[in-house]
Amino acid sequence: MVVAALLAAALAQAYVQQVTLPKRGLEKRAMAAGISRYAVIAHRGASYLAPEETAPAYLLARDMGADYLEADIQRTKDGVLIAFHSQAVGETTNAAQVFPGREKDPVDAFTLAELKRLDAGTWFNAAHPRRARPAYAGVQILTLDELLTIAEAGPQRPALYLETKSPERFPGVERDLVERLRQRGWLGKFAVSGQAKVIFQSFRPESLARLRELAPDVPRVRLFGSRLFDRAAWNAMTREVTGTDQGIGPTAYLCWPWNVATAHRAGLLIHPYTVNEIWQFRILAFLGAGDGFFTDRCDNLLRFYNRPVLDSPERILARNGY
Repeated sequence: MVVAALLAAALAQAYVQQVTLPKRGLEKRAMAAGISRYAVIAHRGASYLAPEETAPAYLLARDMGADYLEADIQRTKDGVLIAFHSQAVGETTNAAQVFPGREKDPVDAFTLAELKRLDAGTWFNAAHPRRARPAYAGVQILTLDELLTIAEAGPQRPALYLETKSPERFPGVERDLVERLRQRGWLGKFAVSGQAKVIFQSFRPESLARLRELAPDVPRVRLFGSRLFDRAAWNAMTREVTGTDQGIGPTAYLCWPWNVATAHRAGLLIHPYTVNEIWQFRILAFLGAGDGFFTDRCDNLLRFYNRPVLDSPERILARNGY
């Protein structure tokens, strides 16, 4: 009975918060920043269906119609920016076989040529046999340039949502990232949609501050996790972010209506992570946190937003040789 009463009270507060939030103000802020108001953010690509941050994952997300291709940016020993999430290279590759004893080393212990020798797909087939495909075996780690080429190549033109991953390991990575995006024409907005071509994200406020100095017109989202379970900490973070960044990316279970309301009233968009099931989207949207989601299942999120999935995974993979 106590649990039911608490749940009812939370839902009632969620409803009150929903009807009193400044929705039009959020719409205008999103439009001014060039951020999709109900954003489909393909977390490491369509990573439910293909190995994370590899070509098939990003091809799937692009051609199904995701708004953003999300990636973790790290830098190799010889200074090349790549899309790779894990701290230890061997977590999602066969580094233990190719470089015995080095599988727990980070990205910056390897040159790009060394990383390109690794198989970044077989682990997925072993972990997810029902979604495995023989052609995933041998897929490579992508460079930022290769990710940009994928985003540019299809009939759909998704934006990028790029995280400076552990930037303290890579001094100057923000400058390297901004410069490469500028060279490739990936700063600014798309002419037709007005959508910003890139959103920067980071758990590190100092990294976002450097990005703000280097590319002030690129929108930024501050990421954070469970350490902000305390409401006072959430409120303090909101005050810190307000006026400097355009949004926040909290872990989904922090999106209680009182937290959501605090952020929205400060003019901040909320992109929770990582949310994959339609029932989860429904609950979070009811609680007010429906501005967009980081998701491994961009197909599910498109359906939730009543948008078409532009092509089937089977056809996308087949025409791209997977």
